[in-house]
Amino acid sequence: VIAKNFQAKGTRIIEQNTAVAQQAFDWAREHSGVTSPWTLRRQEIPQQVAITANQGFAIGCIAAGCKFSAGYPMTPATSVLEHLAGHATDWGLVVKHAEDEIAAMNMVIGAAHAGVRAMVPTSGGGFDLMTEGLSLAGMTETPIVVYLAQRPGPATGLATRTAQSDLFLALNAGHGEFPRAVLAPHTPEEAFVCATRAFNIAEKYQCQVIVLSDQYLASSVWARDVDAFDFESVVIDRGKLLTREELEAMDEYHRYAIMPDGVSPRALPGMGPKAVYLTTSDEHREDGHISEDAEVTAAMQSKRMRKLEGIRTEMRPPLRYGPDDAEITFVGWGSTYGPIREVVDLLNKGGTSANLVHFVDLWPFPVEEAQQALEGAKRIVDVENNIQGQFAFLLGAHAGIQVHERILRYDGRPFTPDYILRRLEEN
Repeated sequence: VIAKNFQAKGTRIIEQNTAVAQQAFDWAREHSGVTSPWTLRRQEIPQQVAITANQGFAIGCIAAGCKFSAGYPMTPATSVLEHLAGHATDWGLVVKHAEDEIAAMNMVIGAAHAGVRAMVPTSGGGFDLMTEGLSLAGMTETPIVVYLAQRPGPATGLATRTAQSDLFLALNAGHGEFPRAVLAPHTPEEAFVCATRAFNIAEKYQCQVIVLSDQYLASSVWARDVDAFDFESVVIDRGKLLTREELEAMDEYHRYAIMPDGVSPRALPGMGPKAVYLTTSDEHREDGHISEDAEVTAAMQSKRMRKLEGIRTEMRPPLRYGPDDAEITFVGWGSTYGPIREVVDLLNKGGTSANLVHFVDLWPFPVEEAQQALEGAKRIVDVENNIQGQFAFLLGAHAGIQVHERILRYDGRPFTPDYILRRLEEN
């Protein structure tokens, strides 16, 4: 400890302070008349870091090769921008404080269209302003990542409190129909992983990925092993991004070529004469030119939505915690993981068998994985920070699984184990 605290002052200072500490210890042992019954063993403690989920996500963006981020400060997402801005010079990032959320979204779309990985962080009210831009990205098939840190609404709501009330918003934001993915981490290290996965999914399927967090998860400080953030394991997959050589080898290039998997080869502006194409918010032909032809419209709509089949293969099954056969099965997503897990431990210790099925990948909904995880569950209890039980609705609508009970909290406060246990007894 002494060596670590004084390492910047050099060897001489370390040796002097170590000698003083040793003399004090020896004197106390000789004159105190107290003999300790305990013997302390030296333990190897892993290097740890104090970190929030916002910081974990920001670090994941850096690891994933994000080179542009724009946003307008809004609690509880602001610290993502702050962390990226603080490391912008070190990692070659451009971070813009936009004049508003509309501008921020359009900047990110422009950067991604030009070929860099780009991300925008915001909260519910800011995301509302971004939804027209989200639809533009859907029509132009521009890969972007949105970090949506939830807080209670409507309107300003409770600006510094927590909620999970924007799940429906994330699933349905933007006019028209276009494919997207929605992920919801539950720890800082999972936020790191979700960031790296989000950029890969966005570019691989030329779609938009929304990462859902909330104030409790985003701003809470966790002690985590440094090794939990594994930069070496990060693989960058840019999908069908063409090289100049691949582009030149093509007879002709259509940016929105209709493909079986819905994903067209992607050339960036300026790659060569063949990379000249029209990008527009209107419906268009394969070459990008505007068209209102009925057959073209139907074909392009189908092309875009076929991407969901591929995105679905990227979805991971829910996490399981506790015994396989349990009297009570909790289901949750996002920040409820920690409190529910503690409740599961308390119930099992008290003689009531319980387990947890926790979802991180929310859309496209992992139907088969959910059905397998909840098959035979005796008493399914949904735990969410919203008034409607939004995830329970998703579970019933897509997997055909109806929860037996709901423990919902919508007062702006996070769940605690005591709160869940009290509500469980009331039910």
